[in-house]
Amino acid sequence: MRKFILFAATAAGLTATAACEPVEDAPPVQGADARGGETGATTKKARPPIGLAAKRTIAERSILSEGGALTCVKVTVANNAKKKVEINPLYFAITGTDSVKHDTGDALGEYEGQIATTDIAPGEKAKGVVCVKGKFVPKTVSMTNPLFSTAARAAVAS
Repeated sequence: MRKFILFAATAAGLTATAACEPVEDAPPVQGADARGGETGATTKKARPPIGLAAKRTIAERSILSEGGALTCVKVTVANNAKKKVEINPLYFAITGTDSVKHDTGDALGEYEGQIATTDIAPGEKAKGVVCVKGKFVPKTVSMTNPLFSTAARAAVAS
């Protein structure tokens, strides 16, 4: 019986160790430009796997809009990786200058030009608008992957 308990405890420990992933740091904030994360610097730096650029915009209201203030950002996502990248408006969040992170899920269907739910192949780009409810000054936009860990972040240009 002791051998069984020892075996079960060892197996549980190995499973727990194998299942834990190291904690990832959030990716660095990319520059505020409209070219999918590329900057005009003369030095060559390694491009991030997912380029993200963001600029403030005013979105056109849809017929489903319930009214109220919206803060909107036009985003460009560039796939610099070797695998496809999944894009979904629910994968975005906007952080204001007050450091409050706002979820885009509440504003779905409120505006036209929403970024499409799609997959982009290596070298492709996707463009569209993401909005959140409320009026504030956006500072950064973050994009998560399907497992909801941060994949890219970008400063919002005015």
